[in-house]
Amino acid sequence: MSTSQTIVLHCTAICYITLYYNTHSFSLNTMPCFKNQMPVLADARTSITRSFRFETDMLRVLEEEAEHMGISVNALVGIVLRRYAEFTRYMSKIDMIVINREVLTSLLEQLGEEDLYRMGLKLGETVLSDTIIFWKKEMTERAVMEYIEKIICRYGNLGTYDEKRMPGGGMAIVVRHRLGKNGSRFLEGYLHAGLKIALGIDAAFEVTDSSIKCELPARS
Repeated sequence: MSTSQTIVLHCTAICYITLYYNTHSFSLNTMPCFKNQMPVLADARTSITRSFRFETDMLRVLEEEAEHMGISVNALVGIVLRRYAEFTRYMSKIDMIVINREVLTSLLEQLGEEDLYRMGLKLGETVLSDTIIFWKKEMTERAVMEYIEKIICRYGNLGTYDEKRMPGGGMAIVVRHRLGKNGSRFLEGYLHAGLKIALGIDAAFEVTDSSIKCELPARS
């Protein structure tokens, strides 16, 4: 690979990380005292500079991980801080735990599709709305979409998220996952009940073994 191709790929990676995680690159001063100047986002338009000290072993881990990801240490620290601000600090407060994917898949396989769908319906009636109200302090369509994108997919690692606004004003969202058909049925029930309770929407669903598509009608 030529030097110019490498530069293009690196710049593309930085742009992707910046857009996906809504973060920005900033300079870290790796002086021996490990006192680094880092602009922290104050809001969507401005930033402020804060000073932090890093232990040597921690900085070494950040440098190695950033190199592995093909991004700067600055961008990586921004990702870590963004994840903490948007998700990690809420985990214990909304009763979330980390579980191995194989363990979860094995548990899902112990029940039939219809049982899991009904379980999803039951949990979706309370958990989705309660979590969003605590997390976002409001119940809007955008807050619900962020919950699915970030809490379920990006940070919950249950799948990948995509959405598209339809010409008539409706919206289609797709979640791809590796939980099998039973996982699709559970998510279908969970989102069906959750959207109905949170937004009063009776969404239409299409499911496969590895994805779930949800179509939301236009809201008046």
